[in-house]
Amino acid sequence: MKETKKFYVTTSIAYVNAPPHIGYAMELLQADVLARYHRLLGEEVFFLTGTDEHGKKIAEAAAKAGMETQTYVDSVSAQFGVLCRKLEIKYDNFIRTTSKEHRAYVQHVWKHMEERGDIYKAMYEGRYCIGCEAFLREAEMDNGVCHIHKKETQAVHEENYFFRFSKYAAQIEQAIREDTIRILPEFRKKEILNYFSDEGIKDFSVSRPKESVGWGIPVPGDESQIIYVWIDALMNYLSGIDLEESKMTNIWPADVHVIGKDIMRFHTMMLPAFLKSLDYKFPRSIAIHGFILAEGQKMSKSLGNVIDPIAVIAEHGVEPVRYYLLREIPSDGDGDFSFARFKERYTADLQNGLGNLISRVSVLGVGNSEAVKDITVSGIKVREQDIYKEYVSAIDAFQLHRALEHVWVLVEQSNKIVEETRLWELAAHDIQKANEVFAKLALTFASIAYMLAPFLPETAEKIAVAIGTDIAALSGDSDIPVRFQKPATSLFPKLL
Repeated sequence: MKETKKFYVTTSIAYVNAPPHIGYAMELLQADVLARYHRLLGEEVFFLTGTDEHGKKIAEAAAKAGMETQTYVDSVSAQFGVLCRKLEIKYDNFIRTTSKEHRAYVQHVWKHMEERGDIYKAMYEGRYCIGCEAFLREAEMDNGVCHIHKKETQAVHEENYFFRFSKYAAQIEQAIREDTIRILPEFRKKEILNYFSDEGIKDFSVSRPKESVGWGIPVPGDESQIIYVWIDALMNYLSGIDLEESKMTNIWPADVHVIGKDIMRFHTMMLPAFLKSLDYKFPRSIAIHGFILAEGQKMSKSLGNVIDPIAVIAEHGVEPVRYYLLREIPSDGDGDFSFARFKERYTADLQNGLGNLISRVSVLGVGNSEAVKDITVSGIKVREQDIYKEYVSAIDAFQLHRALEHVWVLVEQSNKIVEETRLWELAAHDIQKANEVFAKLALTFASIAYMLAPFLPETAEKIAVAIGTDIAALSGDSDIPVRFQKPATSLFPKLL
């Protein structure tokens, strides 16, 4: 019997100092596409997401809101759960770092690292960014101002626990150079390798005094110190699986961590070092996306341009939002969210492109159902096409926007066939030639539905139903008799 291949994908866990924003919605969608794609391939998928709920920033946000900290994080974490449901994110576990199980696991791994000699106490002096929840290197600041948050960092002089990163740095650098840890896109790999300078391979702090942070997991045996938010957060990828050793062995290592570029140092350097200390394998790949700008400007609460993804979904529907974020925003770079561009994409690609194609062909096919011959398609035929292979290559390279471009090549080709053959006239006057066109379009519709399924699952299923099948059948290798059975009208109605 052929062994089922496993696929483990994660998002970063969302920091709950503020409600969900459109950038995190994009990250959820990117991971969801990878999970759905690998499920289509018949793999055993485990998809983890969740919320990061400790740290000084969160305690401050709760105080500002006039709420008890746990009550505050409960309310904000719930909003991220709502976002997942609204986006139709099909995750397997939603982890919260304030859960008893996670807290116990973090303290367990701390003790293991300490017993191994990888954690020690020393004085720390440097600059701390509350926004990053991190001690910054000189290269990450301009005159003490954080590059990302554009705010003055704090001068810190305190006694902390340190992790012996210097012990593992050379092994991690080699793993990245040799693609044992594959970094996507490729140009991010070069950026990360630049971190491995003399400054970059120093040991780093993994705790802070309780009076400085207040809200977090205490260091085992030393209540005066709080475990640093990054060792706490990064352990979610292990604690979120299941702490039964058999399940851990079956699922780990992660096949893909989907993260933003602002936290890539923590995931490509800190996380592998912690894993090495715990005798776990490195993650296989880390896919790094960029930022979403709002109408050309960086989103910020002070500018009042933060976009609420739940509100956008309520107004325009989930599938158009999924499409825009996955097609318009490059998976491997920065992109812009513009409502004007959203409407352009919707009208051109979804309404006039895909929606109009499926509607008019399916209506013609059903209207001539007695004359249209039975057509056979198969998952093998779909997957043997060159365009499908290009689609797969794009997904493997974490270029999800390119994968969707390949789907729209089929949409445009099909619309051209309908126009050039004047299918509506053939169906009325030359059904034999019309049958040849219908057969070709049926295979193309099967391909569009199958390739679209990870991205727009509801739309993909409607297209499959229009030709008398479903995505599950198209995922197999058997021949499937199909026939235009149900007109697929109004897939994407005109925007008001």
